[in-house]
Amino acid sequence: MVAALRAAGVKPDSFLTEYGPRQFEFTVAPQPALRAADQAVIARELARSVAFRLGQRAIFSPMPVADGTGNGVHIHFSLRDKEGESHTYDPQGPLDLSQVAAHFAAGVLAHLPAISAITAPSPVSYLRLTPNRWAPVNIDIVKQDRGAALRVCPVFAAAKRKDIARAFNLEFRVCDAAASPYLALCALIFAGADGIARKFSLPQAGAPPAPLPRSLAEALDNMEKSEAVAGWLGPVFREAYLRHKRSELEHVRGLDAKELCARYAEIY
Repeated sequence: MVAALRAAGVKPDSFLTEYGPRQFEFTVAPQPALRAADQAVIARELARSVAFRLGQRAIFSPMPVADGTGNGVHIHFSLRDKEGESHTYDPQGPLDLSQVAAHFAAGVLAHLPAISAITAPSPVSYLRLTPNRWAPVNIDIVKQDRGAALRVCPVFAAAKRKDIARAFNLEFRVCDAAASPYLALCALIFAGADGIARKFSLPQAGAPPAPLPRSLAEALDNMEKSEAVAGWLGPVFREAYLRHKRSELEHVRGLDAKELCARYAEIY
């Protein structure tokens, strides 16, 4: 897999076994947003091809089996200026975030009830987003917490402020491989940019977080009610997306969790 990534011009960052049986995680080096989405698609197709050549099958379903470990797609991101310098880190800011990064993160959290319909867009996505699955269940931002919707990531092996700033990033964890990488990044960037434009504030420390949507149906209802999302996507695409996803829900209505996971494991 690592060799295939390199041959395709994608720089591998890590490859490791995960908690579930035959479950692996791999990451690639950061890129500007559109290129990052391109490489996410390339990496996914390479994984399928490598598995096929080895007589296996790669499964990207958020929940391959109902009582197992889920699969997420975690988006690490930072904010940079036109010269490529980071504007995410400030040791004096809340959670070590710069003011602009705090506004961006606040925008993501504010719009998360609606954009989760895009970043976690399948019925089985919400089987993963439950307690004790190393997955978020609340709309929150926490430093170094793998159960948070937004995680402020630690930085290792860096002593100088410039080196810390270069590596400092946030991790968005309410996403899985049922989502289009392009739409997921679209939703994340629009939500964060709105937070910057409207100077949203992070939740007060100690305030109880709101829960994430508990189903795709709930997330789609939130998306339909969101004027912001309607403005980002435009009326034609928004209507098509809502109709498509509600048709998908109707198609699998009546399946229990085990049957639902088996169906999505076949498709993804």
